[in-house]
Amino acid sequence: MKLKFILAAATMVASTAIGAQPIVPVAPRTADGQTLVIPAKQRSMGTAYYALTNKDRQVYFESDAPLEKIKGQSNKVVGYAVVSPGSSGMIVAGEWHLPVESMKTGIKLRDHHLTTKDWLDAESFPEIVFQIRNVTDVKEVKKTAAFASYTATLVGDMTLHGETHSISIPKSTITLMNESDATRKVAPGNLMAIRSKFSVKLSDYGVSHPVIGKKVADEVALDVSLYMSTVPLKKP
Repeated sequence: MKLKFILAAATMVASTAIGAQPIVPVAPRTADGQTLVIPAKQRSMGTAYYALTNKDRQVYFESDAPLEKIKGQSNKVVGYAVVSPGSSGMIVAGEWHLPVESMKTGIKLRDHHLTTKDWLDAESFPEIVFQIRNVTDVKEVKKTAAFASYTATLVGDMTLHGETHSISIPKSTITLMNESDATRKVAPGNLMAIRSKFSVKLSDYGVSHPVIGKKVADEVALDVSLYMSTVPLKKP
């Protein structure tokens, strides 16, 4: 039976604060490029989970402007989360990277424009980065012998287009699943799903263009589903 992870229904609003800096240096990729190198201090804090890249859609984004509605997605997010033992779903560290060139809207020319200097400038800023700083408001939703699910507010720093701002994402859901015959059909190891909805403003990150507000919305909605495993992906 294939597991399906359903995104939380509530709309989640991210608040930004000007002038924030990354909490720690951005983590490099591992030699095989499949995940990130977890800093030793973070790795020692608990159990590490690794993003299941190249599987189901991880990020869905939508720009709803007066003259055009643009939808896109990516399944190329790499990264990790560390869960503290006995912490009731408390993520104590985490970082994820979304390659700008992996964002696809269904039109190749538009995808190319997205990566140019007029927009996200993938050459200068190849990845969008989110680093967990804190997890608050953790509330248990359901707990069984097989899994436990929680709601929480994810607090961290997002770096986009070379600028970093603090964001707070309330009503995110965290589901931890023990390895079983069912979960092994998705991936080996214990699994975790992190699901969030929030929005970011392009203008907050220094992205400006004459068509913003007309054909491209300044505020872009994001729908994130990160599926993770305690067993890191290996390069085929």
